[in-house]
Amino acid sequence: MAKILKTAALALFAMCVVGTASAQNASGPDKIVLEAKAGSVMTSRGAEYQTVSVGNLLTVGESMMLADESSATVVYYWVDKDGDVERKCTQKYTGANTYVIDQNCCDCMAAAWVPGANRGGAAIILGAGLIGAAILNGMDDVPPGPLSTGPNGSIRHL
Repeated sequence: MAKILKTAALALFAMCVVGTASAQNASGPDKIVLEAKAGSVMTSRGAEYQTVSVGNLLTVGESMMLADESSATVVYYWVDKDGDVERKCTQKYTGANTYVIDQNCCDCMAAAWVPGANRGGAAIILGAGLIGAAILNGMDDVPPGPLSTGPNGSIRHL
């Protein structure tokens, strides 16, 4: 049973590392657009906040401030060399708060199966994880037994 748990834990760890490694190596979005808004939405690139309109381009690191009962939908686009949309993802913001436009927003993290991700690095990490799981699976799972034996309590050496 312990062998199965070790193997499962190592496989889970390998999958997490693969996703993280490939996400870190993926390039950021080519275009970030404010697609929809309701209420007061303002942005700033380090100066005063100004009202932003639907369709405006946003940049990574730009601050976006929403008033009470306001919402904004920001869409991140990745395009291929011909300018065609290869991938897009949407991030919705609601409620009074200040948000920072981030290329790695929660809905937009790339993984090994996404175009443009570093599949070579992901494959190496996954392969190392599988080799480690095979090694752990091949280890003997024999309990060590008691440390002391006999009536005089002599210590057993391993």
